[in-house]
Amino acid sequence: MQSGIRFLVLTATASALAACPSAPRPPQDCRAGTVEALRFVDVSEEWGLRALAADGNRLSTVDFDGDTWPDLAISKGSGTGEREDFGDAEVARRHFLLRNTGGGFEDVSQSSGFAAVRTDPSGATDPALGRAYSYALFGDLDNDGDTDGVTITETWDLDADHPDTGDRSEVLLNDGDGTFSLVDIASERSDLHAAWSHSTAATLLDADRDGLLDLFVGNQYGVFGNHASNEQDRLYLGRDGGRLNDKTDDAGLTTAQGGSRNPANSSDYTDADGGNVSWQTFGVVSCDIDRDGDTDLVTQTYGRGLNQLWLNDGDGTYVNATEGSDSSRDDGDDYSTDERFRCFCANEGAGAPDCAGVPNPAIGCSAGQWLPGWDDQAHRLGGNTFSAVCADLDGDGDNDLATAEIRHSWTPGASDRSTIAWNDGGSPPVFTRRDLDDIGLEQEHEGNNWNEGDLTVGAFDFDNDGHLDLLRPQSDYPDTRLYLYRSLGDGTFEEVARDARIDFPRAAGMAVADFDLDGDLDVATSFSRMRCDANCEYATPEVHLFRNERGDRANALQVRLRGAGRDGTNASGIGAEVRVTAGGVTQIHELTGGNGHQGVQNTLMLHFGLGAECVAEKVEVRWNDAAGTVQTFEDVPANYPVTLVEGQEQPEWPTWDGGE
Repeated sequence: MQSGIRFLVLTATASALAACPSAPRPPQDCRAGTVEALRFVDVSEEWGLRALAADGNRLSTVDFDGDTWPDLAISKGSGTGEREDFGDAEVARRHFLLRNTGGGFEDVSQSSGFAAVRTDPSGATDPALGRAYSYALFGDLDNDGDTDGVTITETWDLDADHPDTGDRSEVLLNDGDGTFSLVDIASERSDLHAAWSHSTAATLLDADRDGLLDLFVGNQYGVFGNHASNEQDRLYLGRDGGRLNDKTDDAGLTTAQGGSRNPANSSDYTDADGGNVSWQTFGVVSCDIDRDGDTDLVTQTYGRGLNQLWLNDGDGTYVNATEGSDSSRDDGDDYSTDERFRCFCANEGAGAPDCAGVPNPAIGCSAGQWLPGWDDQAHRLGGNTFSAVCADLDGDGDNDLATAEIRHSWTPGASDRSTIAWNDGGSPPVFTRRDLDDIGLEQEHEGNNWNEGDLTVGAFDFDNDGHLDLLRPQSDYPDTRLYLYRSLGDGTFEEVARDARIDFPRAAGMAVADFDLDGDLDVATSFSRMRCDANCEYATPEVHLFRNERGDRANALQVRLRGAGRDGTNASGIGAEVRVTAGGVTQIHELTGGNGHQGVQNTLMLHFGLGAECVAEKVEVRWNDAAGTVQTFEDVPANYPVTLVEGQEQPEWPTWDGGE
């Protein structure tokens, strides 16, 4: 495995350039610098989300029209058989592309062309129809300087009421004015469009560092619950024109088909060998986990399975590094707490050696709930891991992994908890976990029949104190809500959602950006109707926007990247690492292209809280080109969004009017 990268260093000193008439920069804009207790206010009505009836649980943010204001993409999920009918106002919408007007949203789903249908089953096109898709990601796939889209289509509902309309996953190229056109596949094939799979997660990256964005897609069961039907995760490499070709085999990511629920197949799934089995992938994340300059992959597995770690060899080929990394699951292996095991011991397994001293079950039992030799093995003692996010959560310079898990009261000791896997900085890295009580992430439950429904997770600095907080929307079960863990700066956290007035019930989905461009991060989330009854708070999966009211008291630097494109860094800058030093403290953030379950993508503008500091002494960008070019800017003023362009000495300030 490549042990390091060659660095080509370019330096641009903003203060020196300021002395030159051709290189102006904004004046200092210093804020009070006070870090205050977080407070959010629901501005959904004010921003037009209720009037637009904007509903859906898959959220992502994007500035698709290039005006700096973050826009919002929403989907209810599902795909084939769920086309939009723009001509019928009585039919509930399933997809939205909302343009940020600077204080509200307008619906451009149809006018932008983002929902365009390639053909209907007869071969014609119908402008009143919107394409069926499940979720969306965004990046500049053709390197022309604007932001394109990728929509992923998957469903379980192929039947007479939900026929296959022919819609598939698509690339939509931005025409430069905020409108989109479907990528040309008539003259040349695009494997992404030709593929059909149960795709539950995706991330944009540049795996081979050729300056073109690629797409990694995580796939789950073909038949739900059947391990033998698990579908292959796929890597599609970008080509000119925005087309994507399947290079999974060439990249070394091909996995073997595992067996169905049978003790004889348990050896397929051991920690040593099971990384090469096709798991039921529910989440994916791409980042440089071993800090060697290329983009690695981490997959999250449902069904108490084993997560996977794939390290990039530097050229877009991958090595399975799961074994020995302690990344696949935590060490909670006490299956004696599993009520299904207790049912087994009380009935067909009575007298088995493992059953000695096991308490009577507290649930109703039926035969076959527990299969010895299968359910007591490592591959069934992991987690229902839906998402993970890469972030430096302890300030030591490497990416840790915060995870989001579904967990139930009926198996508390053998199912993974939402936690942080701390990176030891090694190559390959090894991860450790700390007691949740010690780091402030323990979840308290009301009563004995509880569920933790953590489907997504993100790491953001909401109070601009220079430390990353954790946001965990929790949904799909009664008594779930959004959790916000404020970092205390020493690797520990405190849960503050209720005090911050953002403890939204059954929170599903997450899109975080500075929607009002006031210098702090706001939160869009939605309400999940999963397992709802008549007492549920909302009748639809409403999207709500929570405006950050206090984060802008401190200073912040917001950085947008623009790569050189082909043979440099992809134009979106995805995969680049930015180091910001202010007041002698250095923060490191990596720009990633989506993570977790079903298209979680937050703003492509990197956000650094600076506290009382109103100038960054140094900003270093390690571009994601093959050479690992590092470019340095000095004395960059805070509180202005800044664009850093690969190879260009002078930063750009898109919101600065040039005045004093």
